[in-house]
Amino acid sequence: MQIVTNSSFIMTLCLAIPGAIAQSGPGPNAAGPTQIVAVENGAASFFLPTNIPAIEISGKSSALHARVQVQRDANGVTLEHIEAWMPVKTLVTGMALRDQHMRKHIFTTAAGDIPDLRFESGEIDCPGVAPGREATCAVTGALSIRGAAKAFSIPLKVRQETGSGAFRAMGDGVVKLSDYGIEQPSQLGVKTSNEVKIHLDLSGSAQVTTAMGRPQ
Repeated sequence: MQIVTNSSFIMTLCLAIPGAIAQSGPGPNAAGPTQIVAVENGAASFFLPTNIPAIEISGKSSALHARVQVQRDANGVTLEHIEAWMPVKTLVTGMALRDQHMRKHIFTTAAGDIPDLRFESGEIDCPGVAPGREATCAVTGALSIRGAAKAFSIPLKVRQETGSGAFRAMGDGVVKLSDYGIEQPSQLGVKTSNEVKIHLDLSGSAQVTTAMGRPQ
């Protein structure tokens, strides 16, 4: 169930990319100034298969947050820095008891803390991202679960509508529980897969501000 985490972070990235594109650049060839894109209330879902074909565990969260430093030029956009986070308590599977077990056994550290799920990356180039066009952006970085950071990547299809600034971002990825030293949960003969499927399907807009924090 922890994979929910990953989806959230990646999704945040999706929001940030198109939000930055909504800003017009200074010219057809010159790179624009670095901007800060703030993302609130992102959403993501996860699917965890089990050894019983008819049983699959799924969950979601709509409390993703992110800050992304973005620069745009004639070729697309460059994400200079991405920082995304999501409180573990916002992850839900549709069953309160299962949610409690997930938080306790998956997200709680040995010290009894429940750190937020976090994703962070350095510079990422996203060529071809422009109003009215769809482009694929390979997002890579470090995803932290229970305070442990591991490499993670996901391809995102990003599209921004011309003129309105509205966007949609979609992507599918996989996270392995074993990468974080987490055993596959099992109960009453039902055992989950080691691989958690993540799906992102986002639409909306992001608030773009200047580096000083004032809306443009």
